[in-house]
Parts: sequence; C-alpha cells; structure tokens
Amino acid sequence: MSREILAKQLKNLSADVRLGVRLLMRRWRQLDRATRSRIELAAVFSLLPLSAAIAAIAAAPVALDLDSIEARPIVEVVATPSIGEQMQSLGQLREAFVREARVQKGEPIGSMLSRMGVDDPAAERFLRTDPAARPLVRLAPGRFVQANIDADGRLNWLRAYGPADDGASSSSTRVITVARSPADGDTLSLSESQVELLRRVELRSGEIQGSFFAAADAADIPDSIAQQMVDALESEIDFHRSLQRGDRFRAIYEGLYAGGEYLRPGRLLAVEFVSQAKTVQAFWFDDGSRNGGFYAIDGHSMKRAFLRSPLEYTRLSSGFSENRTHPVFGYNAAHRAIDYSAPAGTKVRIVASGTVDFAGWQRGYGNVVEVRHSEKHSTLYAHLQGFGPGIVKGRRVGQGDVVGFVGATGWATGPHLHFEVKVRGVQVNPLTAELPSAEPLDPSKLTALADAAAPLREHLALLARIQVASSAR
Repeated sequence: MSREILAKQLKNLSADVRLGVRLLMRRWRQLDRATRSRIELAAVFSLLPLSAAIAAIAAAPVALDLDSIEARPIVEVVATPSIGEQMQSLGQLREAFVREARVQKGEPIGSMLSRMGVDDPAAERFLRTDPAARPLVRLAPGRFVQANIDADGRLNWLRAYGPADDGASSSSTRVITVARSPADGDTLSLSESQVELLRRVELRSGEIQGSFFAAADAADIPDSIAQQMVDALESEIDFHRSLQRGDRFRAIYEGLYAGGEYLRPGRLLAVEFVSQAKTVQAFWFDDGSRNGGFYAIDGHSMKRAFLRSPLEYTRLSSGFSENRTHPVFGYNAAHRAIDYSAPAGTKVRIVASGTVDFAGWQRGYGNVVEVRHSEKHSTLYAHLQGFGPGIVKGRRVGQGDVVGFVGATGWATGPHLHFEVKVRGVQVNPLTAELPSAEPLDPSKLTALADAAAPLREHLALLARIQVASSAR
C-alpha cells in the first residue's frame, strides 16, 4: 500500500516539474534576442569559478589524498625555569583582593578595617592621625566602603562613598580615597572625587504579618524606602491602627550604583497598598516644587496639608479624652491631646507649614513649641528633649521640618510626645478632626503624569501577578 502511495506522489511531482519546464520555456521564447543573449552570457561567467575549481581538483588528486602523507615527528627542547626562578617569580607577584563593607553604628575605624581583612598598622595610623583623613574616621553608619588589599592584608587603597542623606535627585556622589603612592609603595595620600551615579529600577512586594516595617524588612525593602511609602500613603492608610494581617504592598524605587556597586536606595517611584479590599496607588511626579510630590493617577495629591502624625512611626500611649487619670498627680482631668510613646531623641516633625509662635519652657509642658499654620489652625509639641535647628519664635517652618526631639521634660513619667491640634484656639482630636487637604495637580500636567505613570503601573501589575502566583503555591 505504501509503494502505491509513493508512486502516486512521484507521478504528481513529475507532472509538476514538466508543467514548470513548459511554462519556463514559454516565458523564454517571449523574451527578445538581446535579453536572451545577456542572460546566457551572465550564466557562462557565473559558471567559470565552479569550472576552475573542478579542474583544479581533477588536476591535483594527489593533494587531496591525506592518507598518503608521511607523518614525521618534530622534537623541540623547551627550557623550563628552575624551582628557584619560579619561587622568585611567585614572590614578586602580589595578588590583590577587593573587600566591601558598610559602616556599623558606633564602629571605630580600626574595627572596620579588621572586619574587612586589613592588617596594616601604617595605614591605620595614617587614618587615625592625619588631619586630612578625619572624614574617614567619622564615617556615618551605613556608608559604603571598599578596600583593596593584598594577600598579607596590606592596604593598597580605601574608598568611602557619599553619605546616604545625599539628595535623591543627585546624579553623582562624593568619593574619598586613600591610596599608596605608586612611586615608593609606602606613602599614603588622600583625594576626593565625584563619581557618576547609575539609577536602576528595583521592584519589591510584601505582605503584612505583624507590623508594616517588619514586613518591609522581610521583603528586603530599605528603611528609607519604607518611610517614603508611609509618607506617600499616610493620608489614605492609617499605618498605626488600620493594618491587618494579609494586607499587601508593592513598591518601585531607585537603586543607586557607582562603579557597578550598589550604594543605597534613591527615591520611591510608585507604591501600591491593598488593605481590606481597598487598593491605593501613588506615583511620584515632578510637579515643579522643590521635591516633587506623590499623586493618584487622577491628579489627586496624596500629600495632606497636615501630616497624620508628627512622628514617622511609633505607637499611641494615650488618646484624646475628656476624663483621664493624670499619670503624675493621680486626679482625673481632660487630656485634649495625643501622646506618642517613642525613644528619647526621636525626631519630631512639624505636621504643616507655618510660623513658630512659641519655643521655650512652659511648666508641665517642659520644652514646648507651638506653630501657627493659619488664622484657624495651630499645633503644639510638648515634653521635648530639645529643639530642632533654628526653631525660634517667628521662624518660618515647612512641613516635615524637625521641630525637636522626644523627651521627658516637664510633668512626664517617661519619654513621649504630647501633641495638640487647635482650631481657633480650641483643642480637637488630631485623629478625627477635619483638616485641610493639599491642592490637586494642575490640570495641564495630567497628561504628563499619565505618561510618567504608565510604565510604573505595568510594573505594579506584574508584581501583583507574581505575588498572587507565589501565594497560590
């Protein structure tokens, strides 16, 4: 049966070939004599190289007979270096290694060098005693440091990159380098330079199991980015009280690199939070202000005219009440404020732009600052350990500026912040009061916002699919 099928197929193929030849010959006869002559001449020239190759092979068949070639061994004496010469060469070869580290809180320069494998008393002495090297001795925690050392721990060069509080929009970072002189190999010198920063987009997602910051740590989100997420969404999400187990978040931010090495996080670009079936998104946009702002896709500003809390993250220790037992004197009295428990020295933020009305000592309040925001609104910060830079009466201040530091001055049993919001001089509950909202984005900039947010929205959708797929396993 298969032979019959094959014969039929060959018969059909033969008929197709004959038909093609007839059509080709018919087309050939339709051509004029000059055209046919040019085609014939071109065919002859195209076949010449092939004819020459065939002739060469025919004329030299012996050249292709490789089996008849006689194999002849070639012996060459190679002089090998002696063991002594090899040892001397190895002794002159100095291998170098690059070690990296981040400065730990309270870590002296000697401990950091030891942790990086540096065993070089001369270099450590230079860093401790040379006045020019003082910036390296006082490196802030988190600074990225590289050291090039040889196999014996001798330092070839040390580089410390710019601090983490450099502006997020900066395109370069300052690098301090200590290096040995190539001339004698013993003299150490210090130099400073600017290194271009490379920005890469980083994507992270996480799920609330306990606190938000614990979930951010588990998702490998840097602390500064986690705080920017809180700042961007605190007008919509109450990070103190409303988070529940299972709430999800996604973040897109910049990672800053120098010389191919990761230095630190940059600016948060987009964030999405899914809490109790409520989804909130915020996108950073250069709105023309000093630092830009976060907006919903419809141009609604995510920034409040008043921050929800004067502390970045903490817990309430005492709420707004008309009748509370005083913790110092024991009698019942109204407590028309919110108390936030936090470690002494924690920075306290001004919740809205305004002018300092008072900064000083007031009996039970201890160190206190009152800020006037408008004819209608003012805020008060009490029990401060100390005041922020430039906080004096009459000083114009901006939202987020440091007004002071958490303390226990005045009538206080421990470090905490006493925070009041006043409307026309009357204290109101900061957690429930109707406070002004920020202005929306100018309508003329909505198209630019949509264009800037489009790729970020695609990244957030991708993160959501990945997170759902991971949870389904």
